[in-house]
Amino acid sequence: MILHRYDEQLRDLTSLVDAHNDNAWAIATAVSDERLVLKQARSRLAVVNTQHAAFSGDLSRLEAAISALERDPHDADIAMQALSGWVGPAEEDPSVPATSLARTGVIRIHSDLLLALLSEDETAALRKHLARPTFERLRWATGDYLVCGACALLGLGLQILNYAWRPNSPIDQDGGLRRWFDDRLHHHTLNSPIDYQGPGFGGGLHRVRTRGHDLARFFEAVDQTARGEFAGVRWSYGTAAEVIQAANQYGTTYPPMSWLAAFVNVTVHLFGDFFSAHSLPLPLSSVVYENARRELRKFVHDLYENGFNLRHVSLGALEVLLAHLAIEVWLWLQYGKSRHDDPVQMKRYEMRAAVMGFLSGANIAGCALFENPFLLDIPVLIAAVDSAIRLLGLRAKSASWVFKEIRNLDELFSEWNSLASLTGTTAAK
Repeated sequence: MILHRYDEQLRDLTSLVDAHNDNAWAIATAVSDERLVLKQARSRLAVVNTQHAAFSGDLSRLEAAISALERDPHDADIAMQALSGWVGPAEEDPSVPATSLARTGVIRIHSDLLLALLSEDETAALRKHLARPTFERLRWATGDYLVCGACALLGLGLQILNYAWRPNSPIDQDGGLRRWFDDRLHHHTLNSPIDYQGPGFGGGLHRVRTRGHDLARFFEAVDQTARGEFAGVRWSYGTAAEVIQAANQYGTTYPPMSWLAAFVNVTVHLFGDFFSAHSLPLPLSSVVYENARRELRKFVHDLYENGFNLRHVSLGALEVLLAHLAIEVWLWLQYGKSRHDDPVQMKRYEMRAAVMGFLSGANIAGCALFENPFLLDIPVLIAAVDSAIRLLGLRAKSASWVFKEIRNLDELFSEWNSLASLTGTTAAK
């Protein structure tokens, strides 16, 4: 009986000890947690005190620097000396994880935030999306190739016409094409002052030596025709002399006429001469011939003699004009008003560069084949270089980090404003 009661009391005592042990463990755990919280609070308080002290000191230094600049705006040394002890913000709270926004309210490295929010694959995909080109290149369709091919063939045909329709042609050596155009289009009134061919002005190259066939001096030609009087400059042993003649080389006087009649007369005259064998000289050739040294005068004369004349340049410009016009019409049919967007602009200059590059190569090959530098097609070469430069500029713009950042910010603002409109908050500006 006594042993039985002893066992019961022992079990009760054991239960009581276990209960007290559990309570003691709970109390110890709570005290430990409170100590950890207290330690973190003390650490944060130290950080706040450090930040406050640093901010107060920096504020005093900044006020001293401003006062120094107000006293003498041109003396920045004193202001810089006042700022020499600048402390800056205190370090972050070490008790808070580095990836937490609670650490000074901001993540100092943007990649830390990405690593905290996204996986490595998601981060790589996001970086790839942000680094994508500002606009994508448009793939060529079958029609694009056909248009470029047609423009190249048309330009090549004009180049062949240009090679044949010139003095000393390497293609039409008997001059049949030149005579055909002369018979049908080279017609104008005779006995015109601008056709004076007296001493120093005669021969088949008289147009490059006088003002009357220079389009840049068109109204001087009209004035000469209206007055019935030729005016030009003749060179003799390095000396220039002004020549004025009221009669042609045969002694026949030039009839004066009204300005309107002279305007029509000169227009028809120059139009007919444009289609003649030597065509018209380049504009301002007469200015060089009348005022420059002998070397430049001879150079201008040689250009005209070898077919580098207004028609030669005009046919080259016609190649460029027709190709650009055909490409522009084709892009308008494809894209309408959006043809001025960057992707379509890139396709435009790709097509232009392809056509002009082909024609430039063909022209340079022709110059080398016929050993004649005067066949060089300057307008086509200029158009090829211009198209290439513009194309390279658009490619640089597509890969430019500046335009990428602007695009990314625009998209961010757009998404933020869309979210703001849904939530009723203030939109970004």
